[in-house]
Amino acid sequence: MLSPNRKGPLCMMAAAICWSFGGLCIKYVPWGAMSIIGLRALLAAAVFAAYRRSARVNITPGNVLAAICLAGTTILFVFANKLTTAAAAIVLQFSAPVFIILLQLLFYRIKPKLGEIAAVAATLAGILFFFADKLEPGGALGNLLALAAGLAFAGVFVCNARPDADPEQSLMLGFFIAAAIGLPFAPFEVSTDPAAWGAIAFLGLVQVGLAYVFFSIGIKKTPALLACLITAIEPVLNPVWVALATGEVPGPYALAGGVVIVASVAGYSAWVEKRRARAHR
Repeated sequence: MLSPNRKGPLCMMAAAICWSFGGLCIKYVPWGAMSIIGLRALLAAAVFAAYRRSARVNITPGNVLAAICLAGTTILFVFANKLTTAAAAIVLQFSAPVFIILLQLLFYRIKPKLGEIAAVAATLAGILFFFADKLEPGGALGNLLALAAGLAFAGVFVCNARPDADPEQSLMLGFFIAAAIGLPFAPFEVSTDPAAWGAIAFLGLVQVGLAYVFFSIGIKKTPALLACLITAIEPVLNPVWVALATGEVPGPYALAGGVVIVASVAGYSAWVEKRRARAHR
């Protein structure tokens, strides 16, 4: 049996692996962004309701804030991808660990420790290194939306740590919000293309639905910053699946960046666990 200290990070890693299939699957869906968002969220809500055996949500400030952040992350990131390069969008979204430190400092007066600052800096450096040979100037609006997605993603972690927030309920509410915003566009954009529907099914059931089952378990047992840093595995794996499907192999900078990211997250995780062990002596 895994200890709670290890179960949380492993669940966050499983969530990141599921998320990482998003870029590849969206390539097979020729529909508009809002239709993808709405249908994916509807299927994810069905998976999550089956996992919880309930679709019930308590409307508390914490749940509402976390749900808005989740829906905002999804919507902002999809539109950022439409307005700037995919590489720029994912790099800018992973400014989230920095925003977590700032939000915790502003709202909870939690000062970051030197180890946390070092882990964030190393992870962000690894992501930039990973995309060093792919980054191109993108649209200013797209870049701003990607940064906003990073802020919203940080909010998911910070808001779910509130005492009046329940991660399972806030995630369910977030799916409902995203579905309500996106589904009205679907009748005007969807087609009978079986490949597109297959990709949508995978996106909703696995890439989002199953991912957030793991996320809801992991976020309860993992500090917000560590949880967010672990999700940096997503942009590393994203091009791996593309390479396996299309033969587009990552370059040496990408491979080096991946090593830096994995080493940073692993090192920070070990540091957190060592601090916990000392605290319980």
